Amino acid sequence: MNLDVIVELAIALALGVIIGLERGWRNRADDEGYGDSGLRNFSICGLLGGIAALLAQSWGFGILVGIFLGLAGLVATSYVLTAKKSGDYGSTTELALMITFCLGALALSGFTQEAIAVAVVVAWILGAKPELTKTLNWLQRQELIATLQLLLIAVVVLPLLPNQAMGPWNALNPRAIGWLVLLIAGISYIGYFAIRILGSQVGLMLTGFFGGIASSTALTVSFSRMAKQQPSETISLAAGIVLANGIMAPRLLLVIAVVSQTLAYKLAAPLLILGLIPVIAAVAIARWKTQPQDRPAAEVSVNNPVELGSAIQYTALLVVLSLLVRWAQEEFGEQGIYLLSALSGFADVDAVSLSLANAVQDDLPEKVAMYGIWLAVTANTLVKVGFTRTIGNPKLAYWCGSIMLSGLIAGFLVLLAV
Repeated sequence: MNLDVIVELAIALALGVIIGLERGWRNRADDEGYGDSGLRNFSICGLLGGIAALLAQSWGFGILVGIFLGLAGLVATSYVLTAKKSGDYGSTTELALMITFCLGALALSGFTQEAIAVAVVVAWILGAKPELTKTLNWLQRQELIATLQLLLIAVVVLPLLPNQAMGPWNALNPRAIGWLVLLIAGISYIGYFAIRILGSQVGLMLTGFFGGIASSTALTVSFSRMAKQQPSETISLAAGIVLANGIMAPRLLLVIAVVSQTLAYKLAAPLLILGLIPVIAAVAIARWKTQPQDRPAAEVSVNNPVELGSAIQYTALLVVLSLLVRWAQEEFGEQGIYLLSALSGFADVDAVSLSLANAVQDDLPEKVAMYGIWLAVTANTLVKVGFTRTIGNPKLAYWCGSIMLSGLIAGFLVLLAV
């Protein structure tokens, strides 16, 4: 007796039990005994797949195909008869039976761990029907499209991009740019759903935290509008804005680290100080400020960043900035880089930071990149402080400006010492 074969057949049987338990539990209250028969059918089906694969090792692949086709015919006949009697034309159980046979065959073909993993996933999918249905009802169409677009970028577009330097000054690596776009889109995607799921029910502070992950600029604009409409909540809204802009700093550090670990290491202390001061201030304000029951709902309008148009625009921005960084370096030296960084920071701090970090991988001095990124952060911070005044009110601008600029100055002093 071959003990290894016995163990593999036992595993094939267990795979059927795993899936059959879910099917049997779902039909456990059936008067005609479909619950225990479901468990028995799936167990036998898994074992049958294992036996068929074992026979195929001696008699050839045709025996496996023949047994599979015979089982398929039996399942199809049973489906027709059962569907006519019950009026239920769903085919999930029949498909699961065929998968169980295949998993049993896999277990006897040297793919035991893979078969076990798939069996558990199949059982989970079958058992999670109510939760999956609820999720589909909750999901909006634009969010489904955004999810599919993110997957399209990750598994279709990215592998097709060439992984080599090209273009003027060899400044462009399509694969590297694709990874950067995927990184930014992924971070914003997580932040978007965090706001969607937890938004107004968790208060201004947690919304500020997730807003900093998704888009600190969008949150600043949204909270500034709320401060204009509800001046009594200005301080609490300022705490949310300050927290979002504090979270922006470690997020930016993470993005830079993906491209250049050495540059991220040197910028770690300044950026963490830049973020730590606003975070501490926001927490202090939250503990000091009484939370009234009529607090305004923390609804933040953050557009889905995985929208195909946004992804194309961001890619174009990265390409243009990468070329401009190299051009400014060639034509004007360090001064050109600094001017470009300051101007770019008014619109987007991530794109110019990524472009500078990418240029460091070639021949741009790290000091130039560090000060360029800081100039972009400074310009971006000033723009958001300006929003709190023009869109919000003077009190909001005072609180946000004093805290955010304090963090900026402290971080710059640390940068000078690096």
